[in-house]
Amino acid sequence: MGDTKPSSPGLTTAGNLLTAARLVLLPVIVAGIACKLGYLTVGAMAAALVTDLLDGRIARRLNQASMFGRTLDSTVDFVLIYSLFIAFYAAGRLATYQFVVIYVAMLTNLLLQLSNIGTGDAETIVRTRLLKLTGALQYLYLLFLVAREVMPDVPAVSTTNLVLFIALAAAVAASSVESVVKLRRMM
Repeated sequence: MGDTKPSSPGLTTAGNLLTAARLVLLPVIVAGIACKLGYLTVGAMAAALVTDLLDGRIARRLNQASMFGRTLDSTVDFVLIYSLFIAFYAAGRLATYQFVVIYVAMLTNLLLQLSNIGTGDAETIVRTRLLKLTGALQYLYLLFLVAREVMPDVPAVSTTNLVLFIALAAAVAASSVESVVKLRRMM
């Protein structure tokens, strides 16, 4: 009787289902962007944000937290964030220079994670000191772009867009340099 191992939570836990819900909401958000349906975009993004805020908390509260859930959450966040930036760019609401900066952030993040493959330590995610800040600024900027779908086009909104983007670009540049240094040390 003492040899029984505690069972691990299944894949279809409440937290994982909330995380997966963001993938269901993704085409709705993209359709809202493509069809210029601002309130649909904002509503679906608000629902996605709520699932992002709740999934981990619910998993921990129900004692269902797992490495699979953490990996699923970060993968879905990655797909959601960069898919929406691509949608804004394709819809003409993100300038090419802005898209390039965001694309560099995506490639940097992806290279860091790919550098861990084959190390035998699948649970370790390679991080830099600025990665969380850069991710938070990307999410904030994305939320601003979504909110901008229903905001009037006034100078204050354009100024806020510029300030947020400059902060994001600076964080991406610093994080990318830090990532390159870290990758060189790993090699």
